[in-house]
Amino acid sequence: MVYVSPRLDTHALIFDGPTAAAAAGTLSSADLTDVQDSWEWPLLQAKEAERPALDRNSRQPLAILRDLTGRPGRLLDFGCGGGFFLGAAKAEGWQVFGLEPLPGHAIYARARFGAQVITDTLRADSFAPGQFDAITAFQVFEHLPQPRENLQQLARFLRPGGALLIEVPNIANWGVRLLGPRHRHFVQDHLNFFSAATLSRLLADGGLTVRGHYFPSRTLTWAHLLGHWGARVLPGSLGRRAQALARRPGFAQRRARLNLGDIVAVYGVKPNR
Repeated sequence: MVYVSPRLDTHALIFDGPTAAAAAGTLSSADLTDVQDSWEWPLLQAKEAERPALDRNSRQPLAILRDLTGRPGRLLDFGCGGGFFLGAAKAEGWQVFGLEPLPGHAIYARARFGAQVITDTLRADSFAPGQFDAITAFQVFEHLPQPRENLQQLARFLRPGGALLIEVPNIANWGVRLLGPRHRHFVQDHLNFFSAATLSRLLADGGLTVRGHYFPSRTLTWAHLLGHWGARVLPGSLGRRAQALARRPGFAQRRARLNLGDIVAVYGVKPNR
């Protein structure tokens, strides 16, 4: 298991509750005007522009959850962000719930997708034992100071026979070995660096029966690929050219599908006892 120790700089981490002071009523708001002037709004709009690609990326985990549980039921997305996965799940018949510490993202998930979202971090009493048929966590566990404890809490909220699916960056990857500390996984707020083996062990230690793992493919627009990743990876004028190309009419919404093997998802079920 690879992890950061000691943690010398924790200001980018979410330890307890919402990350921004909110006006009265905002923590339960479903009004987009409450978030449109915040720093979160441009991030949410960038995600909205990618929604067709995000919906396609949701197909594989939703198919796995449906196979494991038998039919759509009550689904919790831990760290649901703006609710885009919950929107895809709702379209397939799931009752959707979320937990999200960023107030603006939680508002967007309620307003845009009708999800029942709590604006908070995970707590022992966040939900009732056995409340959910399925629980997901996408790109969350790498950020958690106490992943084992959080996994055990999620398992308690899952009904017997329910399914849990967790997706994280994959440390056991050729790109990590090639780029070392320059790899995109090594950022300020990543504390844990899982592989398929260590993430499977985490689920097993939490009392779940591991059913499998996969390395997700990602559909994304060329606008995002060039404008975001191109500008970030390519030096100087090449990065600026990539951004200019991403803005060309008729080109920006073309999609690419990539699988670099640097993301892994593990899924399992809670035993019937």
